[in-house]
Amino acid sequence: QAEKKMLAIGWYPHTPLPDAAPETRCVVPTELSHRLCSLFDAGEYCDIHFQAGTGLSAASIGAHRIVLRRNPALGVEQSPSDVQVNFPDVPPEALRRVLRAHYMEADGEEACHPEPRAALLQVQKETNSEDWAKLEAPFGDVSNWAPLKAAVKTSHFTDVTLELGVLKVRAHRCMLASPEDGHYFAAAFRWPGECVQGRSVSMPEGLSEEAMMALLRLRYGADELEAEFTLEVRHFAELLDWPNVRKRCEAHLEALLQQSKDVDGASLLAVVSHAEESSLMPPHLKAAALAAAVRQWSRVAEAAESCPSDLSSTRQAELGALNRVRHRDGHVCGSLEEYLHAAVDDLTDWERNMPLDAPQSTKKKLEGSWQHWHQILFEYGHIFGAENAERLRDRVRTRRRELLEDRKRQRGETLRLPEGKVWFEATAEWQEVPPNGICAAGLEYRLDMQTGRNFARLAM
Repeated sequence: QAEKKMLAIGWYPHTPLPDAAPETRCVVPTELSHRLCSLFDAGEYCDIHFQAGTGLSAASIGAHRIVLRRNPALGVEQSPSDVQVNFPDVPPEALRRVLRAHYMEADGEEACHPEPRAALLQVQKETNSEDWAKLEAPFGDVSNWAPLKAAVKTSHFTDVTLELGVLKVRAHRCMLASPEDGHYFAAAFRWPGECVQGRSVSMPEGLSEEAMMALLRLRYGADELEAEFTLEVRHFAELLDWPNVRKRCEAHLEALLQQSKDVDGASLLAVVSHAEESSLMPPHLKAAALAAAVRQWSRVAEAAESCPSDLSSTRQAELGALNRVRHRDGHVCGSLEEYLHAAVDDLTDWERNMPLDAPQSTKKKLEGSWQHWHQILFEYGHIFGAENAERLRDRVRTRRRELLEDRKRQRGETLRLPEGKVWFEATAEWQEVPPNGICAAGLEYRLDMQTGRNFARLAM
């Protein structure tokens, strides 16, 4: 038996498991690399061209000096605009793939250049040694390349001026627009007239100088974002069609909202106002803004009184009521109507499934919850109109009456009441006790001396 166990143990390290698979590294290109690669593939806004091959196989390959400057061996810093570099004895496809490697960069691995290195190694494998030597000599060693983000952060090779009032900022067309985004600038570059050959573009009205510079920094790959301009930057990133900048602003907002207790009331008010107005803000971010405003409503309300806001008075009143709901129940809902309908479903389900012989204390808790529901309904009617509230109250009253009649019938059958007797099911409201009614113990009674009628309800 011991020998069999040893054989079983010895089998494991020498026999591969049938479902075992080698681990693979998931390579994700940076947003900047992905965008510039698509620009290179489309051949747009190129300011340097490489002529490869001869005769029928000759081809001109466009590139961007702002990217190629990461490779010091090329020495593009001193090259003039629209320069042409000849590689007559090199296959065009091999040269194109070498140039494209300059646009590659993996997320989190900017310093060691694994993606360009892998791309160049593949070109080397598929190219004969003579052609590869002609490429390797001018392009040098990939180890000496600078990070892509550092390469594009330069004032060299600018080819467009962004105008915002008296402010004029030089930029690069290849950084402002791509085949996948930046359609605001792409349309401006195509427009005949003021922006001939991409010389100048007027920025949208309402954009502040600080937000414009923050937008450009993020577009060029910066990580920092000043909280003061987050909402403005997000709004104009959406207008300029820079989705990655917009998403980074949204991630920054979400991080701020998670620490809402550390955010001042005016900022929370601005965020929730922006969330209410923006139709393209992600639902999860709108929910985070609403939750933060409801949790910190006292500070938000104070800020709304002291500074102008786009948040309507109706919405402010509704958020105040939602804050009271949260304090009592711990729930954060998007609207009072949403809360009221959800609460009706929960309470009617509770009432329907409550045991027929449930103790009075349980019934009192249920009735207390219904009373709170009616209080919130009253606030809803005050904000949105009594007619809307009464319609909802009538529907609920009908549902509860049906449940009440059903419970009375079931309770009477369970107790096997004498013929002619009925069970009286008490609630928090005064109800007339029929002459043949059987009541539970512990109720509160009232006698109408004028009519002689008896009334009863739960002792709350």
